[in-house]
Amino acid sequence: MELLDILILVSAGVIIVFLWLITGYKHFKYLQGMIAYRLEQVDELLRKRQNLVPNLIETVRKYTDKQEILMEDLIENRMKAAKQYEAGAKKIEFEIDLTRSINKVVDLGKIHKELSQDTNFLEIRKDINSLETEIENRLKEYNQEVRKYNKNRRKFYLMPISGLFGFKVANIFEFEK
Repeated sequence: MELLDILILVSAGVIIVFLWLITGYKHFKYLQGMIAYRLEQVDELLRKRQNLVPNLIETVRKYTDKQEILMEDLIENRMKAAKQYEAGAKKIEFEIDLTRSINKVVDLGKIHKELSQDTNFLEIRKDINSLETEIENRLKEYNQEVRKYNKNRRKFYLMPISGLFGFKVANIFEFEK
């Protein structure tokens, strides 16, 4: 083998490795973008749900005098959830707490007959239920993207790229009703 042949083989090898690195990096960036997009969709719905809370509180306060602790808890949980912008364990925790508080207040409709017949309360409850269903669906899509990303991180031919460029494991967003 001549020197020229060796140089051609080495250059071809370097080019192939370079293309592999670029392709892998772009692939991970695309997957991260999809995760961010899906999370943005979920966050938008969570914010819509948070915006329904003041109307819910005002409607429920008309019919219940003795539930001030429950209302204060709902207000506090809404404020915590609204202030948490970054996805992570804290945001999930705050949203779960808010969901529990909303469900407790909505359950007052079962106790107070007048409240359960109020059209505003019924409309808010319907909106909350439909938002929670939509949130659940969007979370499934988000979690699907996260699983795809994490699965790609474990593929033997992409593992070096994820390690080299610092692509970390993404977390699943589990949300309870």
